[in-house]
Amino acid sequence: MELTELQDFLTNLTPISHLHYQVWDLNGQMLYPDPDQHAEDPAFTQAIRGLSATVLKENRYHHDLFAGRHFMSGYPLTNGKGPFGALIAYKVASRPQAAEASDDPCIWRQTMEMEKFLGSLAKLLQDSWEAREEVNDLAEELDQSFEDLFLYGKIASQIKTLKFSSSMLEGLINSLLINLRADAAFAIFPDKPQYNTLVAQQHLNTRYRNHMEFYQKLIDSIPAEVLTAEDKYYIVNRSSSNPTYGPLSPTEYRFLTVRIEHEEGFYGWLGLVSFNMNEIFRQGELQLLVSLAEQLSVVIANTNLYHDLELFIINMVKSLVFAIEAKDVYTRGHSERVSRFSMQMGKKLGLTGKELDALRWASILHDIGKIGIPESILNKPGSLTDEEYEVIKDHPAKGFEILKPVEQLGYSLPGILHHHERFDGKGYPSRLAGEQIPLAARIIAVADTFDAISSTRSYRSAKSYYKALAIVKEVAGSQLDPEIVTVFTQIIDETGYLLEEVSYAN
Repeated sequence: MELTELQDFLTNLTPISHLHYQVWDLNGQMLYPDPDQHAEDPAFTQAIRGLSATVLKENRYHHDLFAGRHFMSGYPLTNGKGPFGALIAYKVASRPQAAEASDDPCIWRQTMEMEKFLGSLAKLLQDSWEAREEVNDLAEELDQSFEDLFLYGKIASQIKTLKFSSSMLEGLINSLLINLRADAAFAIFPDKPQYNTLVAQQHLNTRYRNHMEFYQKLIDSIPAEVLTAEDKYYIVNRSSSNPTYGPLSPTEYRFLTVRIEHEEGFYGWLGLVSFNMNEIFRQGELQLLVSLAEQLSVVIANTNLYHDLELFIINMVKSLVFAIEAKDVYTRGHSERVSRFSMQMGKKLGLTGKELDALRWASILHDIGKIGIPESILNKPGSLTDEEYEVIKDHPAKGFEILKPVEQLGYSLPGILHHHERFDGKGYPSRLAGEQIPLAARIIAVADTFDAISSTRSYRSAKSYYKALAIVKEVAGSQLDPEIVTVFTQIIDETGYLLEEVSYAN
């Protein structure tokens, strides 16, 4: 297995995650970092070797505590042929921990967070190895990460067509009540009571003051042996004949409920109640309810997966922003500052809801296309050649193409693609002018210009905040939207941002 990409990735990941990493093979040999250049305490090294052996033997996550200070966690690395090594991460505690530190809730939480992180990292690396056997440098590694990102985006897009919501659930319960012979239909979720839903016939309002309390008691009274049985349903055809359910209501009733579960996940109960004792629940009604519960469980599982993938995508993109700024040493913190200024202007301009959300992600991701720009150009100390400048000018379009498959970020793409357009129509990539340029892009352009001028770059030193603001005002109407420049100037005046420079100088 070629480990060049893994070594480069972990080397660059260490300062971002504040964890130290090692990779061990099946023979107990350290593959990363280079053992000849990596001097560790022998006892600590032996402890890590033992941890990696445990991980490989059990083929699962494991953690330990060494000398009261080192939190050590391990996760197996696998390829198409099975496990080939163990990924070890460790973190030095801020203070010594007692021997029983594993029972400390804070430490337990840290190890659980480390478990999730290592699992995601191992999965990402394994997907990368399966897709491309040989990757030679960090740029290619990040390219492959983007391929994985595209895949997750497409999956999330398909799952979204079956999204669980309160309105969807209420529609389902209403359909049950309309189409089946029942007086009430409900869905109860023990772990998510905010989704509990009940639809009942009007005549029940005088019979029960608190409908949901009654139906919750029906669920709570299900015998324990039913909860563990293979059957997915429970029926009470005549409450008066059941010593548990009879006392729950002075009026005789029938009760049918089925489990909402998917694979090993249990979510809750879908049920019917009827006070018409001249009928019984028929086999067809039971099968329909079971079928609906199965479909609902798939929707819930898909929605949970969608949210997990969405969170993974967002966190991955944020990590790649950090990686870009680590690659371009002169722009570290630039995206965060541009985002902060942009959000202040967006709120001042009256943007709300989805518009602000789109601006937030567009501003923090506006330079994501630089991932494809060689470091020799990004960090060049002198002036760029015409050819090099053309490469730089391509980064908005690259950013657009990179994030286009990620549906969750689709509404932020115009701001990313057009943040280098000029108000006079002489910008790139589309030479848009005036209000043809998306509002988010015009906002980002002002923040980007100010921060670029007031920051040190490879080809020049930083100018003062006062000089940067003066230049921004000078190019209002030609390069930048003059109305947005006015808003930006108002924000600077209101926040006293320029005073920070004076305080720093003093």
